[in-house]
Amino acid sequence: MVYAKKSLGQHFLIDPEIISRIIAALDPKQGETVLEIGPGEGVLTLPLLRSGANIVAVELDCRLAPELSKLAPEKTNFKVFEADILRFDPKAIGLGSFALIGNLPYNISTPVMDWILTYHGVIDRAVLMMQKEVADRVTSPPGRRARSTISVLTSLYYDSEMVCDVPPEAFRPRPKVDSAVVRFVRHNRSYGIDNPERFEKFIRFCFRNKRKNLLNNLNSAYPIRRDELEKLIEELFTTRQIRAEQMELDQFITLYNAILSRV
Repeated sequence: MVYAKKSLGQHFLIDPEIISRIIAALDPKQGETVLEIGPGEGVLTLPLLRSGANIVAVELDCRLAPELSKLAPEKTNFKVFEADILRFDPKAIGLGSFALIGNLPYNISTPVMDWILTYHGVIDRAVLMMQKEVADRVTSPPGRRARSTISVLTSLYYDSEMVCDVPPEAFRPRPKVDSAVVRFVRHNRSYGIDNPERFEKFIRFCFRNKRKNLLNNLNSAYPIRRDELEKLIEELFTTRQIRAEQMELDQFITLYNAILSRV
């Protein structure tokens, strides 16, 4: 038995039912490529291999990576990389389109979401276990307090949904928080944003202080007079008190374009 490293945020999944639900949610296909983040002891890896998919496992723990390679030494559809997923470039090893799966350490859930957005062009779909609080923020629709920068940016490229909640007893050792499995499927909607980095910066301004309304968050972000910005927001949303958490993606894009046309 390998002991979990606290420094790596490791909690090994041990619940067979949850394992089955994760695999079913991804629905790996014969011959497709699946990248697995942090496979640990291989509880997801083995059923993935049985599906006939080509598995690329990225494991940071130097104790586990060599052992993973022994799971199926005769398999030609199985590669293990001892690497940090946050520094891993799938294009550098020739990966084109692929699916993504993983039981994420809690301390990298949000950075992994940023990594996914960076490589959204090659990640067709993903099924990820993460801290429930982060899952709520990632999947939150408009009108909920959990609505956040990451839920808006994720919706640019993916439709997301909760698969199931996961209690602490599904892991070894038990974490102190609840977890959830989230499924992402890349959509083909285009929003005509010519500068994604600039749009991301705008969204972060919108959510800069969730206790403040949109006007106050954007007031010092752009060289536009407060009264002009106030008038613009009121014209678009019929109220100057709207908050970022209340807004649809299309509304963010409309406001973004309107502000850029004035600066």
